[in-house]
Amino acid sequence: MKQLLSVARMGNPILRSVAEAVDPSRLREGEFQDFLDSMLLTMREEDGVGLAAPQVHRSWRVVVLHEGAGLGSSLDAPLTVVINPEITALTEETSSMWEGCLSIPGLRGKVSRPNHVRLQALDREGHALDFELTGFAAVVIQHECDHLNGVLFVDRITDPHDLAFEKEFERFVLPGLKEEDEDEENEA
Repeated sequence: MKQLLSVARMGNPILRSVAEAVDPSRLREGEFQDFLDSMLLTMREEDGVGLAAPQVHRSWRVVVLHEGAGLGSSLDAPLTVVINPEITALTEETSSMWEGCLSIPGLRGKVSRPNHVRLQALDREGHALDFELTGFAAVVIQHECDHLNGVLFVDRITDPHDLAFEKEFERFVLPGLKEEDEDEENEA
């Protein structure tokens, strides 16, 4: 039975622990499938793009992703559940994006990450996944997989000036980002 789960906030030790791999034999269990559905429900209810099991107090290597996370276009299929993921950077080039997190509500931070990665994992039925992701999709999967290793996006911020409260981000930073996007479109 799926249910809304509580989200662990920064300071909870589970967010700083390395999560355990899921035994593929568990994937057939109704209780585990219900947990996956509960994660998806919680992510949607909290307006998240992704959610990792440690964020809902389970130290398992499980990530759920919103279909709108840009992954569907990268994979030609909506991807919602990733189990025991492994991420490999396929480039040294990085992109910087402003990230937020359900476990750190009200804050945004600018984080640089590789902009082309390989994702290897299992889906909820135990089928092997092996995809290359770029852009926003690459950022989302890296952010969520960081949770499986006890890393939060604030740990990856290299300049403290790139950390802002949500309201100030929307008021002062976001308008500048929109102008940059418009300038890039005009140059193209």
